[in-house]
Amino acid sequence: MLLVGNTGNTLIILDISGGIKRDRILAENVINFCIKELLPRHRNLLITCRLKNILKKDGAYGWCVEGYENKSYEIEIDSRLSRDGIIENVDDGVHAFVATICHEMVHVMQYATKSLVQIGRSLQYWKCKDKKYRNYAKTEYDKQPWETQAYRMQDVLTERFLKTYYET
Repeated sequence: MLLVGNTGNTLIILDISGGIKRDRILAENVINFCIKELLPRHRNLLITCRLKNILKKDGAYGWCVEGYENKSYEIEIDSRLSRDGIIENVDDGVHAFVATICHEMVHVMQYATKSLVQIGRSLQYWKCKDKKYRNYAKTEYDKQPWETQAYRMQDVLTERFLKTYYET
């Protein structure tokens, strides 16, 4: 468990486990970057990130859910994603790994700002422009508003992260 910030009224805790050390360090850097970019005013966060083989089981590179405790979030990322050529159709593993974490961190932002509300483990409601929450369960995955926002933002965040950490 890593205590990221503990100044004054700020307490941000990251719990990153699984995978290999290089990936845990990269995940920590990406999550910290996303917190600064997406949640600069949030003072209390507990983010648990598990790196494990989830693609076969869940059919996804990653996922995010709101935790049971206030301001806690759980992310899982496929631990093999960062390695080139292991997962079909993934040529640049590090880019895919970073993009997936950025995508899931957009969901953390959505939960933290209450744009996305989760009831139980599977029912989700989106806060629309009229400030009412609506269920998009019958909407295709790639047309759900929280997913369209996450896909739109992941590329921008990924490019900013890679430029900041690899070109400096």
